[in-house]
Amino acid sequence: MKRFLCYPLLFCMLSSETRFWDSHSAYLLPEKRIEVGVFQPLRYGHSDNLEYSVYPLWFFVMPNISIKKPTAALGNFNSAMRYSFMYPTPFLNMIAKSGLGGVISPDFQMPTMIGISGTWLLSSSVRGVDVTLSTGMDIGIVLGDLDSRSSIDLPLVYHRLGAYYNNWGMHTGIDLQKNIGSNISVLGDCDLRWLPGLDGDFSLEHKLLISWKKSDNFRVMTGYKFVMGEYPYGSDMRLLPYLPMAEMWVPMIELQWARNRK
Repeated sequence: MKRFLCYPLLFCMLSSETRFWDSHSAYLLPEKRIEVGVFQPLRYGHSDNLEYSVYPLWFFVMPNISIKKPTAALGNFNSAMRYSFMYPTPFLNMIAKSGLGGVISPDFQMPTMIGISGTWLLSSSVRGVDVTLSTGMDIGIVLGDLDSRSSIDLPLVYHRLGAYYNNWGMHTGIDLQKNIGSNISVLGDCDLRWLPGLDGDFSLEHKLLISWKKSDNFRVMTGYKFVMGEYPYGSDMRLLPYLPMAEMWVPMIELQWARNRK
């Protein structure tokens, strides 16, 4: 009986795989490794079976945390679940003002809002290309009255906050990554966000990033992000830097650092 119970446990352990720099994938960080970027989250490999991440630049005005855990492999695909939690109310109330920095009308007081997301990740190498498939659900919990007129109707922002106005949404996507030589890699993706029944119910996002790795502890990335979707005011599309809430394309440079804790 003990031998029988050990087989599922061993299977789950074997399904866990660790890699550097792959925050978008089902692979976890190795134990005690830390990675952080200017605009990317700070990630910490707590163990080979548990990874934490937060966006440090946003944490004190928009508390957030994500947890990634491996699950049983599906065929040749490594599998993991990522659970994310966010409390955007303090930041949204900061920008509910007139003048510079004001995005929401000061007439609105944003209630307590809690976002919970679950994403299933499947990653494998297919003919030399690292492929990651993702799908999941977003839940928006609002404790109080949320006026629909307070929404931020901007590409890249509207559909991320839409779950609070719709109570739920779905997301799915595919990531393709290819190494070109030993130090350069290219990452392209396509993601769909869907908010059933909401006025402006979907967005399609695509990004292309090129990265140069100086070492396992430092790399530089550049690229663009394209967003197309339906909004309360109609259809729209934008070419953006890979920055939150940016409204025009400018050259983007992202720096990432890493180290291993002893």
